[in-house]
Amino acid sequence: MNNNYFGKRILIVGSGISGKGAAYALKQSGALIYFYDGEIPNSIDIIVMSPGIRDEKFIAYAKQNDIPIIGEIELGFSLDNAPVIAITGTNGKTTTTMLTGDILSRSGYKTIVCGNIGTSYSKNALLTHERSVVEVSSFQLLTVKEFAPKVAIITNITPDHLDRHGNMQNYINAKLNICRNQTAEDYVIVPREVRVLLKEFGVKSQIVTLGSDITVQKEALWVFGKKIADVDELQQKEEHNLTDALFASCAAILQGATLSAVHDALIGFRSAEHRLSFVGKVNGKNYYNDSKGTNIGAALAAAKSMTGSTVLIAGGSDKGYEFDELFVELPKCVKYVIGMGEVKEKLRLAADRQEYEGFIICSGLEEAMETAKRLDVSNVLLSPAAASFDSYEGYDKRGEHFERLIRA
Repeated sequence: MNNNYFGKRILIVGSGISGKGAAYALKQSGALIYFYDGEIPNSIDIIVMSPGIRDEKFIAYAKQNDIPIIGEIELGFSLDNAPVIAITGTNGKTTTTMLTGDILSRSGYKTIVCGNIGTSYSKNALLTHERSVVEVSSFQLLTVKEFAPKVAIITNITPDHLDRHGNMQNYINAKLNICRNQTAEDYVIVPREVRVLLKEFGVKSQIVTLGSDITVQKEALWVFGKKIADVDELQQKEEHNLTDALFASCAAILQGATLSAVHDALIGFRSAEHRLSFVGKVNGKNYYNDSKGTNIGAALAAAKSMTGSTVLIAGGSDKGYEFDELFVELPKCVKYVIGMGEVKEKLRLAADRQEYEGFIICSGLEEAMETAKRLDVSNVLLSPAAASFDSYEGYDKRGEHFERLIRA
């Protein structure tokens, strides 16, 4: 454990999961903790910034007073003695993180699974363990300094959070920070389109590429030339789920997982709540909850997994991008798109530009569900392609509301 925090006066900005986890870990390390309450105390040695904080005054204060400013992920890494697998990406990172942890646990390793998945990395880093699997967001990667996972995964990079990052290049740069400090002994696992970005970025780690080193061939999943499972054995056979399975299996194998553990984990795995889950069949319609699909790429992946006529319910709070790509790439099975929430006008304008004739506008989820129930389709899919904060505390609350409305 890093004991450089002993006796240090540390200001924690943010009191959510990250802030509270950082406070716990730092107290255990002997630091003096202050939560920001409107004023910055004198003689602060370090500032720990939670990823959701956007206030530039802390950065300016730190520069002016020569105070190090770090994120909770950086803090966790400094306290962690185990090899780290870190996962980021616009879509698929939570599923990949959960599955990687499951494989390593089945292989006999004491494994912590934490980070952006909903539990503090720094708090978990103090537990006795042999492997760390950490989901990291673009916001968390903005403040890394020495963070250097033994294995990094970038599942994909498509437009998201541009309201925070300002433009696509800034978002890409944040994601690529996951492998900035890796050495030639480390690995980064990516799809082909991200491999090109890594070459430009000048990474030193060994690059494992989806589609060549890890691939789906002959109706089976292969990692480094070894078959790990037949597609027919898996409960979730959609393309994006197969990709997540390959990423997780490869990362776990690179950290010592057994092939038998990989196989057992893959055939028994189910995705996270509110991530493309079948809720039930009511009055002849199949209902699917993908409330966690908070960007265009996720919504398209969900839509492309549908079989039969579908109405897609989309919309929520604005993340700074337009929705033309959604309507360009929609599969033919999506006969209607219901736009709701803060971005409903953006969705309408994009549908008009792309001459999509099946667009319906609604104020919110309740009206959207009333409309969807009347449409002549087989499937109702909630995959919003937008955040939830215009009407809900989080995507989970939106998904729970959707499920309550199904039988209302």
